[in-house]
Amino acid sequence: MRAGETELEMCVRHVAEQENRIARQEALIDRIRTVGSPLLDEALGLLTSMRDLLDTMRAHAARLQP
Repeated sequence: MRAGETELEMCVRHVAEQENRIARQEALIDRIRTVGSPLLDEALGLLTSMRDLLDTMRAHAARLQP
């Protein structure tokens, strides 16, 4: 946690950071599709894991809501 940050604020920050990571991964996937890279399946699998983690993070933040 950052100084002066509550647990809920930290969770909300982490959710936003994960959303940004997912957006970057989606952009990378678009580029991979364009060039026809054999890494597409791995990139899509990672994206699925990232989205699953985001769901978990959002649920945690929701439990901390007053």
